[in-house]
Amino acid sequence: MKKYALFALFLLVSFTMLVISCQREEPIEEPDQPVNPTPGGNNDDNADTTAAFLYTGTVIPDAVTDVDGNHYNAVVIGNQVWMMENLVTTHFADGEEIPLTAGYSISDVSTTLPLRYVPDAGTADVNVYGYLYNWSAVMHGALSSDANPSGVQGICPDGWHVPSDAEWNDFADTVSSHPEYVLGDDIRNIDKALASTTCWHNSAYPNSAGNDQSLNNATHFAMMPAGSWHGGSPGGCGLGYFALLWSCTENKDNTSRAWYRYINNQSARAFHNHSNAHDSKATAMSVRCLRDTPANPR
Repeated sequence: MKKYALFALFLLVSFTMLVISCQREEPIEEPDQPVNPTPGGNNDDNADTTAAFLYTGTVIPDAVTDVDGNHYNAVVIGNQVWMMENLVTTHFADGEEIPLTAGYSISDVSTTLPLRYVPDAGTADVNVYGYLYNWSAVMHGALSSDANPSGVQGICPDGWHVPSDAEWNDFADTVSSHPEYVLGDDIRNIDKALASTTCWHNSAYPNSAGNDQSLNNATHFAMMPAGSWHGGSPGGCGLGYFALLWSCTENKDNTSRAWYRYINNQSARAFHNHSNAHDSKATAMSVRCLRDTPANPR
């Protein structure tokens, strides 16, 4: 009798364990998901910068190398991919050299010959600030364009182009559409989000590039205050005060001038299309190139 009782107990325990095993949940296998780079900052080694969707503010390390072997990071702004550093090439993509001029006299100026300058009368570090180029160098023989995309490779590496004013408008509209990049109640107050965190002259004006520079550059676009050069100011001017970036679009009302974008150390909303008498096509400014292939933003 005792033997049968033990056998019955064994069967009961075995049945109970079987029931518990059948009720245990199997692990759920997640479907494959695309890897999105970290928004608003440098991506770690596991981030896939070729993913279908990239956030505005996503940094793409070592995105392009120019003909001189200089490497540039890039940043996604909307559906655009921009260089994060000012151009520093000494040659066009076809290998032709861009002549360097000292820029100490008014004779070192041309609206027809391509020229490059070292900022601040040749004293600035071009690895930090990039070169300044006149419009002839920027265009490399191309005609003015306000198309989107511009279709003007100009001075840029293969696969990249000089932005048109229309493309700069898209850039500004995208940045202004992100509340985290706008300071105050004016959507034009985006300068601080675009300015680099170093090299600006200090300013007491709130929300300007020169005020509390550690809070600059929320977009990672990092505009550098390399200044400009023009015949009326031999030796260059504005290092630390101005960042100016060319477009490939000339001013239709005065074709001796072309449109550009700029910010200064004391303004919160200077970034807009601009063209004036001091900044003709002979003026030398910084250049940022735009990738031909758009990103798909998220």
